[in-house]
Amino acid sequence: MQVASLRRASGVRAAPASRASTVVVRAVQDLQGKVVSTGMKNSCVVAVERLSTHDKYFKRVRITKNYIAHADGSVPAAVGDYVRLEGCRPLSKNKRFRLAEVIRKAE
Repeated sequence: MQVASLRRASGVRAAPASRASTVVVRAVQDLQGKVVSTGMKNSCVVAVERLSTHDKYFKRVRITKNYIAHADGSVPAAVGDYVRLEGCRPLSKNKRFRLAEVIRKAE
């Protein structure tokens, strides 16, 4: 009894009997956006827009976020192209996506 109360007091939980039932699912994120910059070597900046609800006024607002994606040259992308990004392992401090395909070329 004292051991159980000691564990509760210290904030330590007992480990589950079997860890085989715990399954880790890693979701791969796919994003679509417009290429803003291709000035870096093997990288491009893609602006991704999403709609979100305003906290106070409950109106849909457009939020734009820039993602740095790895473009190794196999998929040529120019500024203004509409592209698809797929999530990958961290390639650098800011690069978490790889350029998958060009959906629509810029006019």
